Amino acid sequence: MVALLACLLLTLPAWGQPRCATPHLKSLSLPRPLPVAKPIQQPTQIEVGTQLDFYSSFDFRFVPATCRLVGEHSYIFVEDSQWTGQGGGVTQAAVDSLGALFEERSPADPGRGIYDLAVETFGAPADVDGDPRIFILIFDIPGDEGFVGYFDAAVAELPLPEYRRDTLYLDAVYLVGQPYLARGTLAHEFQHLIHWGHDEDEDTWVDEGLAGFAEEVAGYPEADADAVPAFLRSPGVGLLWPASSLDVQPQHYGGTYLFMSSLAQRQGREFIRQLVAEPGNGTFGVDAAFESQGVEGDFASAWGEWVVGNYNADDQRGYRALKGRRARVQPLRDLPLDQIEGQVGGRWGAQYISLPVAGNLALEISTASPFQFWACAWQGGRAAVQEVGLDAQGLGSLETEGVDSLVVIAGRIGAQGRSYLVSADFFIPTLVREEVALPGALALGAAYPNPFNGSAQIPFVLPEAAEMELAVFNGLGQRLRLLRIGPLGPGAHLAAWDGRDEAGAPTGSGTYTVVLQSGQARLSRRLSLIR
Repeated sequence: MVALLACLLLTLPAWGQPRCATPHLKSLSLPRPLPVAKPIQQPTQIEVGTQLDFYSSFDFRFVPATCRLVGEHSYIFVEDSQWTGQGGGVTQAAVDSLGALFEERSPADPGRGIYDLAVETFGAPADVDGDPRIFILIFDIPGDEGFVGYFDAAVAELPLPEYRRDTLYLDAVYLVGQPYLARGTLAHEFQHLIHWGHDEDEDTWVDEGLAGFAEEVAGYPEADADAVPAFLRSPGVGLLWPASSLDVQPQHYGGTYLFMSSLAQRQGREFIRQLVAEPGNGTFGVDAAFESQGVEGDFASAWGEWVVGNYNADDQRGYRALKGRRARVQPLRDLPLDQIEGQVGGRWGAQYISLPVAGNLALEISTASPFQFWACAWQGGRAAVQEVGLDAQGLGSLETEGVDSLVVIAGRIGAQGRSYLVSADFFIPTLVREEVALPGALALGAAYPNPFNGSAQIPFVLPEAAEMELAVFNGLGQRLRLLRIGPLGPGAHLAAWDGRDEAGAPTGSGTYTVVLQSGQARLSRRLSLIR
């Protein structure tokens, strides 16, 4: 047995290719022909020992297989040539273990298998053949692409109804040689069957992302250990998949899985079930799920939280599937920077640029393409994230005082245009008096606590009764909140800011400016909010 396992391991292709053949089969033209005139005798009842032929879309052939297990929710068939004693390595013990995983118990739940967990999370499976059980076929997937498994929706289009079975296909060599990967792939492919039954033309990136999440649901997170690290090394690839299945790489699997896992963590699994049920595809389906669930948000806001969270995992935007990892950051150490060009290759992708220098940093951004930008300022081991807004000309700027380092996050939101320009330099902040002024002078005291999380107190002094205004502004000079407005009597006063804007919505982490205006006099102080 040891020698056989070693032999099987040696036959496994090196990773770096897609392991799920479902997108590849979607790209093949229909109809796919059956071999000519093969007699069919459909049994009235399937039991252990029943022999059936299954159709392989890869090479247009019939696969003779024998039923080796009948469960409450599944039949497991093994291609005859892959069975132990007939030249293959699949044993009854391997079949029984796979059956228990699908039917009874899983790493995620010792009392429930893949079937129950997936149905609860994604919805009821498709039923084309009228049999409530799912067929699982273990066979030799032809070719050298390294496919571990697939679901083939085109089986439902076969001209002979006897072959229209709800089937999940799993490669025999991987089941024996890499069981963790194969078992996670079984959960992956079952999600495809469920999703197809609810929304047969779903965008590939959504379907594959949820299939990756199905692995996590079953207790096989990152069944392929290379996918997430590949994405974190290349976060600019974005969420949308290549038009050709031949161009799909591990990072596409990793990115879409991470997005769906973060979405499920924040919105709950009922949201995921609704997303599968939505007839709208891609981002439209995500938007529709938010609306159907009556939840505040949309795809764009969820994506923005995810993009920032992929770097700032310690922030509230972080999520469990990252496991403390973060997207690759490209350092630019020498200031000043004068219009350095950045590029994000894929839509809904991101690039992370670090300025690992301490001091007072001024940032300028310009782009003619649809982008969204954030700045993550590190101070004393804590990070404050603030969105960098762009004006109508695609220009944005931000000043941060006393930072240890600054990370710029550029997220591409448009289908066209991938470039932007970033400039950065040190600056000398405007001198602000730290002590309360002498009697007879207008004064704006230091806010406390600073930085703050819940609420900050802002003291100020009016030398005489006067009209006044106390307001909070963002880094672009836009007024976010009017805190106090006069007239007020002379003496010391106190105002508070709870970190919300005029509409009552929470503002993001970042550095803001408190401005006291009375007559021609104007005083300002900076205040940092950390969420």
